[in-house]
Amino acid sequence: MTAEDDALESLTQSGLLEILTWAAPVAFARTGQDYDEDAGHDQMIIGVHNFVYLRDLLDRATANGRYALPDGAVSLGEDILERGITPDSRRAMPQLPPDRISRSDYHRSPGWAADSHRVLLQSFKYGEADRIKWGQRSEAKRRVASQSFLTQDTLFSDEDFGLETIAGIPEDDDFDGLTLIAAHTYDPITGKFELHIGQSKNPEFRGDSCWHWRHQLLDGGTHPQQPRKDRPSTLPGDAPSRHVEEIPVRLRMAQTGDDTATSNG
Repeated sequence: MTAEDDALESLTQSGLLEILTWAAPVAFARTGQDYDEDAGHDQMIIGVHNFVYLRDLLDRATANGRYALPDGAVSLGEDILERGITPDSRRAMPQLPPDRISRSDYHRSPGWAADSHRVLLQSFKYGEADRIKWGQRSEAKRRVASQSFLTQDTLFSDEDFGLETIAGIPEDDDFDGLTLIAAHTYDPITGKFELHIGQSKNPEFRGDSCWHWRHQLLDGGTHPQQPRKDRPSTLPGDAPSRHVEEIPVRLRMAQTGDDTATSNG
């Protein structure tokens, strides 16, 4: 089993992958509703809105952050969970035990962890998943990309030579495990979006990949030459735009070797 297989299996069993693939289209739809090019909205606004909505949705579905359960409570009321999202989105929200996934931030970068894997969020420009410069994003993302890459298919392991195998981020005492990146992008003009999960990497030479491995979870949206469908917004909130497009979604199944970044990027 490869490191990618192990991570995808663990994230599937914990339910974190299911929550990510639910939250991303919901967040992108809300960002599309809020986006107003005439008001000067740009890529920074898109990234900020996606980040805020994804953080809220992930906390909402995992009972973390402002959705953490009070002492003795087994669930939050529907009046709280249904605020800010559509009824369809609320009904589609995965149902997990409230203690299954915990909030595990790293250097002020929000993260969610289950078992031995933690996931942080990172936005990128559409179509450039293999050209993310982690060191230019933040010191936290640079450190995450410096983690050791543990392979399961080598002839000899570090233990065979009496060496200690260290997983995770050096000097990170708050989480014992592997930190992954959920990279997301959304273009409100075309409606196209992507969601990837993978272990990031600081390139060692020109043309080297920025991923040890990368698996695409979602891709979808309206084709650039296809007219956008305007319809009355059903999303809560008084946004600048009162129209939001439909977001078709294609799920990428977890298969070994599919959608994996190589050294050629």
